[in-house]
Amino acid sequence: MTSSALDEARAFIASKVLQPALVSPDITTEVKNTIKNSQTWLGRFKRTGDIVAYINRFQADANTDVFFALRNAGLLTFEDIREEFLKRFGVYSDDVTRLDDFIVGRSYTSSDLVIFAKTYNNLGGGILPIGEVGNHIAVFIKATLTGGSYSNKWLKNGYELQYFLKSRKGKYLESYLENRSIIEFPDVPVYAFVRNDASERFVLSGVFRSSRVVTENDGAKWFYLVRQEKVEPAVEMAKLEADLQQGVTRARADSREARRARLKVADKTPTKVIVLTTAFVRNPDVVAEVLDRAEGVCEGCGNPAPFLRTTNASPYLEVHHKLPLSKGGLDAVENAVALCANCHRQEHFGSARWPTTDG
Repeated sequence: MTSSALDEARAFIASKVLQPALVSPDITTEVKNTIKNSQTWLGRFKRTGDIVAYINRFQADANTDVFFALRNAGLLTFEDIREEFLKRFGVYSDDVTRLDDFIVGRSYTSSDLVIFAKTYNNLGGGILPIGEVGNHIAVFIKATLTGGSYSNKWLKNGYELQYFLKSRKGKYLESYLENRSIIEFPDVPVYAFVRNDASERFVLSGVFRSSRVVTENDGAKWFYLVRQEKVEPAVEMAKLEADLQQGVTRARADSREARRARLKVADKTPTKVIVLTTAFVRNPDVVAEVLDRAEGVCEGCGNPAPFLRTTNASPYLEVHHKLPLSKGGLDAVENAVALCANCHRQEHFGSARWPTTDG
């Protein structure tokens, strides 16, 4: 973690948005209270990249009372400062909290967990899928054993946990997204953060999986969670790709006879791993503008798109950022080009036309 960058990022947001709003006579007390809440959240981030991910959500004009109040008062909003913020701090996008930062036996605040889940809401419920459900790498659960809304409890201390499904108005529907993230994806690990009561921090008690859903006489439902003795850790996508390339290099350096001998006894079913990756939420208007500008012609080699999409018969081109988003590049039309698949791969793996890109 780069502490100075973290402090600078906080100070940038505070000086541009938060402080002017809090001292403005044109902002109501209600809106100022919301701004104070944002100020509190800002102090809870521990990695610069986590703040980058938070600010990167503000990509279009928002339909909120705070947004309109700031605009009407002539003040900057998060949406207004997003581009300048990313230009200055986007280089720290990789300095983020990662799954392997959560250690069994250590304690965490609720804010630590919801920041990692990118929900930014401590009142949003106790089941937190990490990533979009269907592609999520884990599920965090917050279990309060006494005084909470649900009667969660240890069935076997430290190893078997009764944890109630998400409910709304007394209905424990398995179709709720949070519940589906566990029920429909049994191979996704469930990280159980447990505390005795609301006065305590949550302690990561272990990694669990649901053995079944139990329905009680009153219709309430709970997961029967069982601790896993051994859980494969999440793998960084970059490391997975690097390991494959190194393996291919070694295989090509070997003899064909040796490769074929290994293939005869090789398992043809690939091993599944949990992949940990950081992605940018891109602006679809930028993609559309760049594709319209290209008019079906690759802006790298100048040849027509190699084929048409089956979905809408449009020319197939890929939008590439000349200065990568991971290097602080802007998600803007002037920083993007429409390329055929070959030219796009050349930018990442060959002699680049825009040499600032390094993959």
